[in-house]
Amino acid sequence: MTIERDAATAEEGEALSARERVYRYLRQQIITGQYSGGIRLVEEQIADELSVSRTPIREALQRLTSDGLVIRVRRGQLVVVNIDQKTRDELHELRIAFDEVAAKMLTAASGNLDTDALYRTLKPLADALATHGPASPEYAMAHLDFHIAINRIAFSPTTSSFLEHQAFLYPTDDYVQQSGHEPISQHRALLDDLGSGDLQRALTAARRHALRGHGNTTLS
Repeated sequence: MTIERDAATAEEGEALSARERVYRYLRQQIITGQYSGGIRLVEEQIADELSVSRTPIREALQRLTSDGLVIRVRRGQLVVVNIDQKTRDELHELRIAFDEVAAKMLTAASGNLDTDALYRTLKPLADALATHGPASPEYAMAHLDFHIAINRIAFSPTTSSFLEHQAFLYPTDDYVQQSGHEPISQHRALLDDLGSGDLQRALTAARRHALRGHGNTTLS
């Protein structure tokens, strides 16, 4: 393969990554209620907010329309559908269930676990926090990437690919607002527990982390 083809392939991969990250971010905003039902989604505004071109925004909105999360109304305007609290609660229960399975898989593989790879997932999160702040879209996307990266380490490629296509909830607001839970230190603590080799410790940490993200710190 020529250098030019190598460069083209790299650019294509980066573009695909940008499209996927934008789609996941917008889907997350809708599912969590950050984009409330009925609001209009405008390509130019979202592109400015995320500092990307309109192409990945347009493609993401098309996918979200196919998903039934966005509908086209008069004059081609796109608006967000209403996601009720019951639906969000159901999706969060699914997130907890899969996070607990990931904890089990990581514990089972603890003897051969690449802990360096596990902790490397923190760097993009820390970089986004330092550069853009905890309330930024960049941090929200990095937070999604962080949890996707954990799933990629815990599961086989087929299973992790399946999980990446699910609309589970990984919100950031509750983490930012709760005192005593600085974003990076709490995610590092989560990795400590997930990689400990202690199943109960890993399960408890996964569940506590998920419940905190849903605004509920009560363990059952």
